[in-house]
Amino acid sequence: MGLRILLLILTTFIIFSGCVEENNLTQSNESAYQRPGNTTPENLSSTTLSSDEDIPEIEVTSFSSIYMHDNSENVLSYLFSWDNVPGNESNNLSKYLKNNLKIDWISNAQIVKTNDNNTIRVFTPDNSLELKLADDKNTVLITPNNIQLKVKEENGKLCIYRVKEYRGSSDPAEIKLGYNLNEKYYAVYDLSIKNNGSNDLDFKLNELHVRDGNRTFNTTNLDPYGFYERSHLEVLSSLKEENKIENITLSPGQTINGSVVFQVNSLYNESFLLMYNETPVSSASLEKSIEALRVAERFNYSTVFGIPPYSEDPSEFYSEGTPLFCSWVNRSVFEFFNKADPENVMKPSPYSPDEISWTKIVYALEVKPERNITTLPVKNRDSHTYSLLVVDDAGEELINTHEIEKIAFLRNGTYQHYSRNYQDVPQMNLTNHTFVRTSFERTYGTPMNVYVSINNQNLILNDDLNEILVRYSDGGYHFV
Repeated sequence: MGLRILLLILTTFIIFSGCVEENNLTQSNESAYQRPGNTTPENLSSTTLSSDEDIPEIEVTSFSSIYMHDNSENVLSYLFSWDNVPGNESNNLSKYLKNNLKIDWISNAQIVKTNDNNTIRVFTPDNSLELKLADDKNTVLITPNNIQLKVKEENGKLCIYRVKEYRGSSDPAEIKLGYNLNEKYYAVYDLSIKNNGSNDLDFKLNELHVRDGNRTFNTTNLDPYGFYERSHLEVLSSLKEENKIENITLSPGQTINGSVVFQVNSLYNESFLLMYNETPVSSASLEKSIEALRVAERFNYSTVFGIPPYSEDPSEFYSEGTPLFCSWVNRSVFEFFNKADPENVMKPSPYSPDEISWTKIVYALEVKPERNITTLPVKNRDSHTYSLLVVDDAGEELINTHEIEKIAFLRNGTYQHYSRNYQDVPQMNLTNHTFVRTSFERTYGTPMNVYVSINNQNLILNDDLNEILVRYSDGGYHFV
């Protein structure tokens, strides 16, 4: 009887203990998915993002959009098939690196390709280089040599060719290849990046990318086309001076500022989404910047200055009736020349019938939103002319130039005109305004007889996107 009672007590204890243990286990698993405060799904994601110390705070402070085309790219000779390296064409790659680029360590190098098929690495224990296939699979970039090769798809394979810039030639094969216009688009973001966490944060440049639908564009750290060197275009000169963001470890509270460049597939687009890893970088000021760019591109400078976009002098027209120069540029003027170039480049040059025409266009836009701006007239050394200095409240010079063809300020509902010779350019203090810069270059002709049209323009827009300040400078050049 005593034994039965003991067994009953032990059984009851085990059953009870099992229930308690199971309950504790259930509570422990539930608590693993709970966070302090409201844990509804709507709040869970925002809590996770805001408390993630691996994600920096990124703000877009300005934005630039650039288009360019030219027919300078000349495909000269086949090098190797991307699909056959490493493999039976590795020797072709080695010969090119040794003979053309004078890389003497190549004989003892290993050649490997990454699993994603986008990068070929050539290396020894002491030296290395990489060949990187572009996202659009149109070019290959060799680093650190900064040499670009052309990709052509042939019979389902990616064939790599050596290229050079066209500068005119008597070789019919090279002239024929120069008929192709090569288009490029860039998006440049000026960013302020801050570590709001309590620990060091490793900012990684390759985590930044732009998405446009199902396409992804990665950053490029260099300028294989040399557009920063076109210093006569103010947008590009401005970008050249910017700090270029690189990988960096940010200490708590540290902020860095600089620019990143993406090669994209169009001019600015509302569908562009800047991302850091998988986190969108949203910006209300960027949305307003896009609106400001649209206003600037529609602006008709004739309404302010009474000057048509194209010269009416017959001597400043091509034989086919296309104007050589433009007085000012907006989107419609740019598109006029952009449409004319493919038609003109297919014809023999009117200046040298044995050659085709050399043509180039650069169209660049830059916008800086929400700035407190001061305009200042500055007397030049000759004491007879004035420069225009425009700064923001952080001391950044938005305009500092003596090239003032025409300038107008909107005052009391009327544009008042000034020039570099006018001594009464007003000082103005403008709060929360948007600054837009436009640059345009169009080159046409042959290396021995070339016409160049250059335009630099500025608009300052108020909060309602009305034009408060308008300035333009143009230049037409004929080199023989």
